[in-house]
Amino acid sequence: MKPTTRKTNPPSSTESPITVAESFPMNRRDFLARSLGTAVAGAAGGGLVIASEAPDHASAVGKAADIPLHPRDIKLCVKPVMTSLIHSAEWQGPCRWTSVKPEVEKANVEKAFASWSAQLQSKGIGRPEDVRLLEPAHVIFSESWVLKPDQIAKLRADSGETDVFYIMPSGNARASYEIGDMFSKPILFDRNSCRTASIAGYTLAKGNEVFVPGEDMDLTKLLSLLRARKVFRQTKVLYPTNGVPSFSPDTVWDFEDLRKRLGVTVKTIPYREMAEQMSRLLSERNEQAMRDAAELVRKADKTFLEQPLVVRSMLFDRCIRNLMARHGCNAFTIDCFEFCPSLLPQQWLVVPCLQHALFGNEGIASACEADFGILLAQRLLMSVSNKSCHQGNADPRPGGCFRINHSAPSMKMNGFNQPDLPYQLGRFCQQGWGTKVVVDFMNNAEKTVTVARVDPTARRLLVLKGTLVGSSGWGKDLLGCSVEAVIQPPAGRADEFMRRRLVYGNHLPWVYGDYTKELKTLGEMLKLEVELIS
Repeated sequence: MKPTTRKTNPPSSTESPITVAESFPMNRRDFLARSLGTAVAGAAGGGLVIASEAPDHASAVGKAADIPLHPRDIKLCVKPVMTSLIHSAEWQGPCRWTSVKPEVEKANVEKAFASWSAQLQSKGIGRPEDVRLLEPAHVIFSESWVLKPDQIAKLRADSGETDVFYIMPSGNARASYEIGDMFSKPILFDRNSCRTASIAGYTLAKGNEVFVPGEDMDLTKLLSLLRARKVFRQTKVLYPTNGVPSFSPDTVWDFEDLRKRLGVTVKTIPYREMAEQMSRLLSERNEQAMRDAAELVRKADKTFLEQPLVVRSMLFDRCIRNLMARHGCNAFTIDCFEFCPSLLPQQWLVVPCLQHALFGNEGIASACEADFGILLAQRLLMSVSNKSCHQGNADPRPGGCFRINHSAPSMKMNGFNQPDLPYQLGRFCQQGWGTKVVVDFMNNAEKTVTVARVDPTARRLLVLKGTLVGSSGWGKDLLGCSVEAVIQPPAGRADEFMRRRLVYGNHLPWVYGDYTKELKTLGEMLKLEVELIS
């Protein structure tokens, strides 16, 4: 279907292209007095001046390489360790009902380690996108059960890289605990058995971490969740602000506690820095932004704004990516209610909506209104589902349902490795600008959904399994936040969920599919109190 576009008046031949450099010196009164229609027409009618790539970040708009510690690039570093017992002599007794000479026992355990290592090398463990296997190590002890320095040295070389020890606990139980405790790392086994139960009971009683798979949570899923925890703890959020309190008071506000307890860092930058970056991008021609905008429009089912205005949004994308690269960030939020009265959106003809969609497509947490309760929940949802989210305000609806409404869906809601969902490009503002993505959520086979939110203390996680029963926004030239999902909680629990939501806050993200069990486990791994309604 060919895109449809809104018509705007072309600029007169005497008009100069609008640039941020021109408009920065204006005060609020002067800016508002200027013809807004002329500004939009200047952008849409070909008078748009746009920049070349930043010299220090020359890759194309929207490429993952721009983002430091991109969530897709983070892997769980797993150190395989086999522990083995070699007796000092040959004898038999209550713990040894057969025996061989020490040299034979040594040959046997070395053969077993070689076979295990070869199997790990050929088949691996977990999903390749989740796990990086380190060099397997063979730790040996005698009937004294003491780990000697030469054996510990086998683990020390890459201990800094190690996220978890994957242990094959031959010989005894205590050594596995000691390895994890010595290096302050969690330990992981491949099965639930009498020995791993013994190790787990001791390890947990000592206050250390141990993970044992079972029929309800296999090894691959456990590894994926441990990786998700690592991704969460390496989240660094770019937050442009001039220090205005968030319009969403139910956000997480204690950034220092967030860093110390959960590892999530927030980097605030002043609007001046963002404006300088955008000003530079708007001052010169940018072919890449034009190509990216053209491709976005080409793939859209319908477009309700002019393509040069989409280019503006792609320049804002480049602006934010450059700033994230500069400050080492891999997540983003901005408060619309601080951004809007700064008049920068009006000058640049952009809103953050498309940015949230583009980042969502890559698995990057990007939240509306500087609401960290939704951003943290996004990070958890995307990591367990490998899908992008929709997010928005939550309001009760008749019939035991509630709606989630913001113009912040994305195209990879069926999976990051799946085709895009059909989408349209809408305009946020009456003047014709402000690119946003529209998705028809009901036009999808999956109707089960998972909804989540982190509370303002960042100590509790609310999780809901629901059913998608309606959506709106598709095919209409609607303004503002107007992409809606209607969700039905489990029978008889709608009021319970909406009342519990009062403890957690307003905005809610959701994904297609049921990931309640994974979120419960991941939340517990992060020492969050998980409240599940399913």
